[in-house]
Amino acid sequence: MGKDAQLSRASGNKLEQVAASAGLDLILQDAILSEDSSTLKALLGIATHCAMLAPAEEQEEQEDEGGNETPEREGETSRAALSAVELIG
Repeated sequence: MGKDAQLSRASGNKLEQVAASAGLDLILQDAILSEDSSTLKALLGIATHCAMLAPAEEQEEQEDEGGNETPEREGETSRAALSAVELIG
């Protein structure tokens, strides 16, 4: 728990003493002591985000005017990945 690894094995009374001495709000203390992770996340403003990036279908390469081969939609996968990251915030 936090910086003190010993608190992960501490009794309820010890946790209560530490939380009170740290000056935590009572509602926050209750969430910690009751192990109510959803309330604790809400109080701390923690949101769960999940994203999945899948490889795009392979694109056929075409020759450009200079005779160089370029992907049909160059950079589209990168733009899609950046958009997904922006949505996650």
